[in-house]
Amino acid sequence: MNQAMLDPTSAVDATAHGRAASAAPAVTPVAIDHVAYPSYDATLTHRFYVDVMGFTLAGAQTGMSRLWGKPYLLVSYQIEPGQALAFFNCDGLAPEPHADTPATQIHHVALRVRDGEALERWKARLTANEVPFAIERHGDGEHLYLLDPNEIMLELCVQTPESAAGQSQGALDTLQRWVDGVR
Repeated sequence: MNQAMLDPTSAVDATAHGRAASAAPAVTPVAIDHVAYPSYDATLTHRFYVDVMGFTLAGAQTGMSRLWGKPYLLVSYQIEPGQALAFFNCDGLAPEPHADTPATQIHHVALRVRDGEALERWKARLTANEVPFAIERHGDGEHLYLLDPNEIMLELCVQTPESAAGQSQGALDTLQRWVDGVR
């Protein structure tokens, strides 16, 4: 397969925009502020994220979307300070049927829990709230998957010493092999 070699340090090449790369500092975001999803039922979404997931209601606002031409409700739930999931609701918003394929299953939000004991407490909490979940084992331990009322997949995971230590080691080589067609 004829693919370009990947550069581990390049983001946007400033020289391609007519100036020397060293003339401008790198421009990158400092954090993810929030991730937004559709909410098909604001009440069910609120109960799930506050009562089941233990998030805090961080804010709610209404407005008129120029993009959609409809009024909307935007509700944010805080995980930790500076980290939130946001949900939009508007008239006529409805889930679209989709096939259960890797393309639809890949989209998810992974939430880290403190340790294995916390993951066990989550299993008990979800069971008590009658929220179905599945457990998958990856090389670094158990991962718990569940769907919220909007069919958004959530993952609860523990960062193990192995996963924390090995995140970037060999990552570029692994990526390059995949791009080169090595499976």
